[in-house]
Amino acid sequence: MKRIIINIIVFFFVGITVYGQEPTWSVNENDFEYTMSFVAFLNVDGITLTSTNDKVAAFVGGECRGVANLIYVSNKDRYYAYINVFSNINGETLSFKVYDSTNDRVVDIAKTVNFEINGIYGDLGQAFSFASPLLNHEAELMSFNFKDVTISNSNIQDNAMTLYVDNGISLSTLITIFELSPGAQMFTEGQKLISDSSVLDFTNPVMVEVLSEDESTLNEWEITVSYNAVIGNLIFYKKDAVCYSGGAIKVVSSENGSEVHLLKNQVVQAVQTISNGEVVFTSLGEGDYSIKVNGFEKQININLKE
Repeated sequence: MKRIIINIIVFFFVGITVYGQEPTWSVNENDFEYTMSFVAFLNVDGITLTSTNDKVAAFVGGECRGVANLIYVSNKDRYYAYINVFSNINGETLSFKVYDSTNDRVVDIAKTVNFEINGIYGDLGQAFSFASPLLNHEAELMSFNFKDVTISNSNIQDNAMTLYVDNGISLSTLITIFELSPGAQMFTEGQKLISDSSVLDFTNPVMVEVLSEDESTLNEWEITVSYNAVIGNLIFYKKDAVCYSGGAIKVVSSENGSEVHLLKNQVVQAVQTISNGEVVFTSLGEGDYSIKVNGFEKQININLKE
């Protein structure tokens, strides 16, 4: 008899571990006056769920206030949950649970949301994340360069980056190499970029977007690639002005001791002597400038970026 009881207990616990039960979450929509909605993706243990049996539910206390299964959206090749949440009171704290059908388990989501009448969170391009554990919210571009191409200088101002390469480099077929915040992704014109693989045309400036792992943060960057301006043994660099900071012009040369004249509208603005291989003119406003050194003259335009 004792053995039978032990076997029954073992069978009971094994049954709980192996055979879960799909939750029967439901909500009576007619009991509530207001709604808010989410377009979301579901992620458990770092894996994005992709089954129409997977679902998410919203709760206030222990009361279910909304539930939705994943559906497949073909033009995005992705699974989304469109969940409507119901309430009679603005500001109620919503908690969430996700059912992972593959592993037949329910997980609690640490993130809560305050109910907002007619609020809409997420869309197909930047979905709201229901994830356990929470995903990274940072969307930083840590570094950006090109395969087999040397970047001689770079200028980064806010979310604009200018990279300088040697003359003769083809700007139309550059293989991008970049580092992002953990889990983040980079896109251009809706196309996902793969570091050390994606080829882009930088004949003109390229706009890229960095999307955080949890898709809550989206940062845009304008990336410009320019040739080094070389006259004789002189190399010229410039930085455009922005609303709160002036531009700059740098002249690099091995001819230490040579005078460099900065002119605007043919009027000399400043004179510096090359020391340690360079001179730098800073705090420059928008406009056309001339640099004169050892009989050479270079026209440089400083733009004002918003």
